[in-house]
Amino acid sequence: MRLPRFMTVRNVDPHHLHRYLLPHEEDAVVIRRHPALLLRYIAELIAGLIVAGVLSGLVSQGAVLAVIWALWFALLGRLVFKVYEWSDEFFAVTGVRVMLVHGILTRKVDMMPLSKITDLTVDRSIIGRMLGYGTVVLESAGQDQALSKVEYVPEPEGVYLQISAVAFGSGDD
Repeated sequence: MRLPRFMTVRNVDPHHLHRYLLPHEEDAVVIRRHPALLLRYIAELIAGLIVAGVLSGLVSQGAVLAVIWALWFALLGRLVFKVYEWSDEFFAVTGVRVMLVHGILTRKVDMMPLSKITDLTVDRSIIGRMLGYGTVVLESAGQDQALSKVEYVPEPEGVYLQISAVAFGSGDD
C-alpha cells in the first residue's frame, strides 16, 4: 500500500522530515499533535494573571510588585516557548517506521520500526473525545522502545487505521 506523499491531518509542514527519512522511505503520513497539549500552560498563565492581579492590589511595595509581574512574564515566556515547540514537532508514519520528532534546544527523534509493532491501541479520555484527540499506544514483543506512546494525537482513530494498514496490511493484497 502506498501512502500519499506527506499526507497531513493538520496542515503540518514537515520542513525537516527529509533529514530523518531513509532513501527508500518516500511516503509518510505526517501530523502535528493536538493543540490541547497547550491547555495546561494556558490555564497556568490565566491563574498566574489572577494571582498577580490580586497580589498587586494587596501589595504596595514596588520591588515586590516587580517580582510578582516578572514571575507572570516568566509564565508567559514559557507558554510562548511551548507553542513554538509544539509547532515544530511532528508525528510521522512511513512504510517502514513510526517517528516522533520533537525538541527545540535538543532535537530528539523517537522511532519504532513497523515490523516490531505487535499491538496498537487508541485511548481516549472524555475530554479527549470532546476535543478530538487521543493517545496511540504502540507495543512490541517484550521490548522497551523509544516510542511506545504518543499523546494528544488528533483524529486518533484515523491515525490508528493508517498505522494498521501499513503495519499489518490493508487486506487488499
